[in-house]
Amino acid sequence: MQRVLMISANDNTVASLALKEYGQVSPRLFQQLLMIYGEPNNIFDNDPEEIAAMAGINMERAQKIVEAKGSFEDICEMVNRLESINISVVSIFDSAYPESLRKIADPPIVLYVKGDKTLLEKGGVAIVGATSADQTGLRAAVDFARELSDHGQTIISGLAAGIDSAAHLSCLKNNGKTIAALGCGHLNIYPEENVPLARLIAESGAVVSEFDVHADAIPGRLISRNRIIAALADIVILAQIGEDKKGELHTARAAVDQCKPVYVYDPEDKYDSETLLNNLIIKVKGIAEIDEILKYIIRNS
Repeated sequence: MQRVLMISANDNTVASLALKEYGQVSPRLFQQLLMIYGEPNNIFDNDPEEIAAMAGINMERAQKIVEAKGSFEDICEMVNRLESINISVVSIFDSAYPESLRKIADPPIVLYVKGDKTLLEKGGVAIVGATSADQTGLRAAVDFARELSDHGQTIISGLAAGIDSAAHLSCLKNNGKTIAALGCGHLNIYPEENVPLARLIAESGAVVSEFDVHADAIPGRLISRNRIIAALADIVILAQIGEDKKGELHTARAAVDQCKPVYVYDPEDKYDSETLLNNLIIKVKGIAEIDEILKYIIRNS
């Protein structure tokens, strides 16, 4: 028997979802609209001209926002459908929404979560790095994830190939908890070969995305999810920085913006000051320095 969710048409979660999925409202615009109108439902009490003038957007975007109110019934059906496949919808107005995400400049409007929602509140260590990592980088990711999970730390990463996958797998092998933040939708996992890994993570940890469940992994989304990785973590470790795309530096920049420490595994001192964001990233030689990393977490917990 399908579970029926008791969601009111006036529920802020429904209004938030309508604005995001049908009104095509971005996290930044959503925050701007909340500053003007207070609550999502208040937005729909205004005509497009008023919204366009107040928010500084064009009429086409304002019209989409107003028309999103007509999607409330579809939104409720969507939430029920997702709950039936164990995907929870958590809006910024829900008590289950992580406080660490509320504090960033552009918090996700909603989160789609598979697994243990409570894990998102517990902090942990993000381990990220190159998708085309070499054996040295992969071994560092495995070692850091094993040692940190041994100390009760949740391992947070992005389910990408290379370092991310190594960190998730090492944590799971050690019976630890891990969180995967996606740059795509739950029903369109990227890379495709990590679909089984995502299922394993959700069994004991959590898989989280701010994107519609069918969303493709396009570059902008992959970059956007990095702020979520940084926000959920207490610290960030770069197990290896890539030679080309260096997407992991987006996570590092997000962590620095959020006043969180970032470490890089660099036993050979090969990364220059520019790569290390003008030395804002701290070099470590190996897992022998894990105690210093843990001390920071304990001091700030």
